[in-house]
Amino acid sequence: MNKLQEVYSAVKQVLGEQMYGFIVLSFALLFFGLFVFIPVATTPGNTLAFQLSIFRVQDYFLMVFLAFLVGLNFSMNIYVWRKRRQSVNISKSAASGTAAGFGGAFAAIVGTATCASCLASLFGIMGLGIGSVAFVLKYQTLFLLGAIALVVISLYFTARKINRVCNSC
Repeated sequence: MNKLQEVYSAVKQVLGEQMYGFIVLSFALLFFGLFVFIPVATTPGNTLAFQLSIFRVQDYFLMVFLAFLVGLNFSMNIYVWRKRRQSVNISKSAASGTAAGFGGAFAAIVGTATCASCLASLFGIMGLGIGSVAFVLKYQTLFLLGAIALVVISLYFTARKINRVCNSC
């Protein structure tokens, strides 16, 4: 099976159950909200109206796309965790699913950094300095592509678990 077919098959299987569609939508809305509200909450003097006005159409598209991918990632990992809950090796499955989910979420949050003040606040929370902000802003396009790649790779490995191609992924 080709890689795209593996992911499609797993997504179709997961979204075949209505509850997981709701989970995807819930996580997508949660992460879209985080993409908007983190800069509002962490930047002094920033308001929701101002934050929404500085985003361009491509920023909205990127945030919605990444939020959907992260929601799908979390939903697929929850699906795997629930299906393997009865097995003996639950700790390994839960740990790898959690790591994949949080890795994808972190990549999405960093990938949507669109302004220096927003990125400075986010990196300040994580304890990174202004040099990190300048570096990320200079190579923002590469970071965005990297964030999308990390989420897609996470989806691929989760799809392999769902399709039972790989039990150790």
